[in-house]
Amino acid sequence: MRRCRLFLELVLLVPALGYGQLARLSGKVNLDTGWARKFYVCRMPGFDYMFTASNTLIVAEGGIDTAGNFSVNFPATKDESLYRLHFIRKGDPASTLIIGSRDVNHVFFIAKQGDQIHFEKKPGLPISQSGIGGSKANSGLNTLLRLAGNDTTGNNTFIAIADTSTSQLVGLLAISRTYKLSDGQKEKVGDMLARYDEHNVYGAHILQEYRTTNYWKLYLAGGVLLAAALSFYGYLFYKRRAILKIWRELSQREMDIVGLILSGKSNKEVALALNIELSTVKTHVNNIYAKLGVNNRKDLDRYKDLIG
Repeated sequence: MRRCRLFLELVLLVPALGYGQLARLSGKVNLDTGWARKFYVCRMPGFDYMFTASNTLIVAEGGIDTAGNFSVNFPATKDESLYRLHFIRKGDPASTLIIGSRDVNHVFFIAKQGDQIHFEKKPGLPISQSGIGGSKANSGLNTLLRLAGNDTTGNNTFIAIADTSTSQLVGLLAISRTYKLSDGQKEKVGDMLARYDEHNVYGAHILQEYRTTNYWKLYLAGGVLLAAALSFYGYLFYKRRAILKIWRELSQREMDIVGLILSGKSNKEVALALNIELSTVKTHVNNIYAKLGVNNRKDLDRYKDLIG
């Protein structure tokens, strides 16, 4: 009775925990007798761990039946994470990785909560990345890893994959495979990363690198703008000083005449206001034009803010 009660409590607890916190991996492999009937799932906390062999990375494991079928529910994150599925030879430790031979024993896949991932190894063929399926992200991952294994794959290819992928994880992994980017390529990658989640753990160092690069661009742009502003205001300052110097060369009578002219008065009105002959006003005006380097009344407007 107690066992039934405990079982019932566990059944009721499962919805509370939520299978949405899990993903499922299933598949079928045809392995020869030299392989153990076990498989392991590891979560990669970063791209640098892709070829790290450690028991601490294992998040799930299970057995393979006589027909080669296997399946397991494993803890998954809300956002995409990178995982590794691997098999081992009989007698090998659970964390064993075989790299760079026909007996390669692992593949990578992308999963998040609720995903259904599938792997298949056909008879007579080695364990291959192309056997992973279950999502568009994994199709992109398969293509990326296939191209990454080719030494002739260049930066433009990786950038194109990152630019077209709907998976940020695939995009970040593609960018991580680039090397010695040109300035134009760096600018394009920077524009792409601006659309990415800045809190994505897989892109922390990549995002930081390009944020730093962009900060330098901002600093440079800011410096150029500041220099331009200082030059402009410096020009205005020295021009104003030059104008003031010329303005101070005018006699008091000439300054009075300029003030009246700028207020809109004609030569005749200036003569009446100052009680001097019209010919005298004209002589003063000619002298003023010569000293200030202007040709007409309109040119005198630049001195209007200096009156007072």
